[in-house]
Amino acid sequence: MNLDSLLVCSDDRDLRVLRKVLGELEIHVEQCTGPIDAAKRMAQRSYEAVIIDCKNSDNFALLASVRSGQHNRKAMAIAIIDEQTSLQTAFKLGANFVVYKPISTERVKSSFRAARALMKRERRRSIRLPVDIPAYFRFQNGDGERATISGVSEGGISVQFANSSGRKVGMVSCSFPLPDTTTVIDAKGMIAWQDARHRTGIQFATLSEASRQNLKEWLRARSGEKHDPPIRCSLMGVTFGGCFLRTQSPFPNQTRVELLLQGPEGSVKTEGKVRLMDPELGMGVEFLTRTYQQRRKLEHFITQMSTSPARIGEVLVEPEGLDWEDAAPGGSNSSQQEPDTDPLLELFRTGNALDKKELLLELEKHCLGRSIEPAPKVNSTPLNVPQRREPRTAVTRPVEVWREGHEASHPQTTSLIDVSHGGARVGGLVFHLKAGEFVHLVSDGVDAKFQVIWVGEPGTPQEGQIGLQSASLDI
Repeated sequence: MNLDSLLVCSDDRDLRVLRKVLGELEIHVEQCTGPIDAAKRMAQRSYEAVIIDCKNSDNFALLASVRSGQHNRKAMAIAIIDEQTSLQTAFKLGANFVVYKPISTERVKSSFRAARALMKRERRRSIRLPVDIPAYFRFQNGDGERATISGVSEGGISVQFANSSGRKVGMVSCSFPLPDTTTVIDAKGMIAWQDARHRTGIQFATLSEASRQNLKEWLRARSGEKHDPPIRCSLMGVTFGGCFLRTQSPFPNQTRVELLLQGPEGSVKTEGKVRLMDPELGMGVEFLTRTYQQRRKLEHFITQMSTSPARIGEVLVEPEGLDWEDAAPGGSNSSQQEPDTDPLLELFRTGNALDKKELLLELEKHCLGRSIEPAPKVNSTPLNVPQRREPRTAVTRPVEVWREGHEASHPQTTSLIDVSHGGARVGGLVFHLKAGEFVHLVSDGVDAKFQVIWVGEPGTPQEGQIGLQSASLDI
């Protein structure tokens, strides 16, 4: 199945190079010469990629508008720019990938190799395969019901319930077999929607690592799509918090990735998130370990590598998908965060302000062969979550969460995980919140206002959780 792209370019030489490379990568090209025609086409249909030669202000404006319509909100935006155009200008306007002029076959192929892998991954994430799987569901009030799963995706399932006794809300748990396999998926999810015909959408909230991988592989096999090989990178710098990978095919900021680090005595697999991307140098990746055991294994591996830097092998990287709300213009901006205690992660946060020479000099400070600071003592505190200032008490209490300033939205019924004098932690959330937003928690007729202090990263044990501080405190 070909990927579809819209190419906005009028330069004959560049068109020849782009068409040749895109054809070799099995990316179908629909070409137009100007932004007006391109805007009309984007308003009518969706593309996996929109490629724009940013030669003037009208084309820059087109780049900024790619995701403003309903059809191309998750299209890869690829900007072709000259050396005088700031890389960060293109990124701020919404570009995921950048190709510098004068373009060459090898430069374009390198950039589009990563773009194609991410385009395919995004398409697989959105596919919901029709199925007919009987399953048993248990709701948070203790009731249970047999039903038929009619659709499966990586993010959730659609279910046809026979029982018409009221609307179903809150968390639900289930187990179901994957057709034509011996694999059973155990999951907990949140009911996201329900229609008048008793069809219900359930978004996964808790899925074991084994179930997540089995489901992903099953969906990939059923999609019939050829799997792209991983991107091969060299490890330039590393700390216990992240690494910088030299490659001509980097993934954009906010891409979640799987990494296979190969060393002299074996290999280790982990997950991460791209925090810094330069199309000519490579990408800075923050490690996102899911469990205590994974983190300890990674730290041991990094310590081993630091003693034998000459024997370090390649790092293989595969995309897991983009966090679109953070990647979009106006999304999460790492430059506004507090300074990081890990020096390499702090460089990823500030590296956009450096030129290439300055960035390379800073990266050399973290090259393998230099001493690595001892890993901080790991305790049971969840990773990627700010330390609490006071103990919290575990509770189990149903609660409604309202988003302040979203009058048209509906509350979500979920439960508290723990509370303290000035804050709380809530789990099982489906709608997306950001740090700094205000919410209302309603329980037993009491309405309290809180500010979101942190949001659990996708792919971590805290996914779907938020940390709250009472709005009556000084924050």
